[in-house]
Amino acid sequence: MKKFALATVLLISFSIPSAEAATPVVRITDKPHTGFDGKFRDNDLAKSLLPDGKLGKLVSSISSAKKTWVIDAALIEEVIDMSDGYSIEGEEDEAGRAAAVTWLAQLKFSVGNSPVIALPYGNPDQSLAKRLAPSELSFYSAYAKEKLESQLGRSVTTENGWGKGSSGLPYQLQSLYTSNRQALTGLSTITSSGEVRDLRARLALVMNSDLKRMDQSYLSYASVESVKKVMAKLRVNPGRYQLTSDSAKLPVTLINDFDTPTVVSLSLMPSNSRMAIADVKKIELEANSRQQLSIEVDVFAPGSTTVIAQFLNSKGQLVGVESNLELSATIIDARVAWFTTAAAILLFIGAVTQSVRRIKRGRK
Repeated sequence: MKKFALATVLLISFSIPSAEAATPVVRITDKPHTGFDGKFRDNDLAKSLLPDGKLGKLVSSISSAKKTWVIDAALIEEVIDMSDGYSIEGEEDEAGRAAAVTWLAQLKFSVGNSPVIALPYGNPDQSLAKRLAPSELSFYSAYAKEKLESQLGRSVTTENGWGKGSSGLPYQLQSLYTSNRQALTGLSTITSSGEVRDLRARLALVMNSDLKRMDQSYLSYASVESVKKVMAKLRVNPGRYQLTSDSAKLPVTLINDFDTPTVVSLSLMPSNSRMAIADVKKIELEANSRQQLSIEVDVFAPGSTTVIAQFLNSKGQLVGVESNLELSATIIDARVAWFTTAAAILLFIGAVTQSVRRIKRGRK
């Protein structure tokens, strides 16, 4: 029995791979170094890419051992931007550019044919991202896979569970992220612009687990401004209109500043029952264009009405920014108009008659 038990223990011990026998994992991650405007906020990344830097050491060691590479495509994108030339505080850094070029070449050589796993773009806190928006986490993974394959020139995989660390993003900043995410995901249903897609992916940066609280705040509030600018590229031009009849045509201008065409519907919601205006379906907007629509309005009573104009996607959901069309109606009743006109005619006839009488008197 003792021999049998010993043999069983030995068999189990040999069947369990040791930690040393496991494939080493190399993680290429870091905090974001660029803002939402694409400009470098510091030069820490250039130092990290040097042979004795944090990231430099990961790719400079030459080893034939098989490794699993876990990479954040957002970081690689920053290094590629550096390799194309960049500036810090208005001055170009040639040394940093050269370090980026060398590091990228060494990374591709070191990776070789080893397995590569793409982290969700921006390496966000996966637990938080999954809780706030599971579908968006899937988008970050798909986007990162596409980017990293283009950057390395080879196929990579995506798997859950490779992310590490917690961002500790405050609740207020979580709310900002959610508002921005909802705005961009809505906008992406009516435009295929790469600008919207890229910004949507970059929102993940605020959840990067390597960010400090001050950097989290900076990026979060900067993202709000970036989202506002992008949202304003597809909009209804606001305006003020004076209506003097019970039926009128409103010249409403739609603007598409994106480089891609789109098809949208337009929701028009009056703030009261003084006027009625119908929605407009399936409007084709060319890229970088302005288009004016002539929209009919029925006026039931004089007064002011605010019409909220907003786009609708193919599912009938309101997306994009709201615009206000301020309408003011001054309608004259038809009977009053006839009476006023008749009175004016009578006054004119009276004036003519009086003038004729004066002329006759003058002749006498």
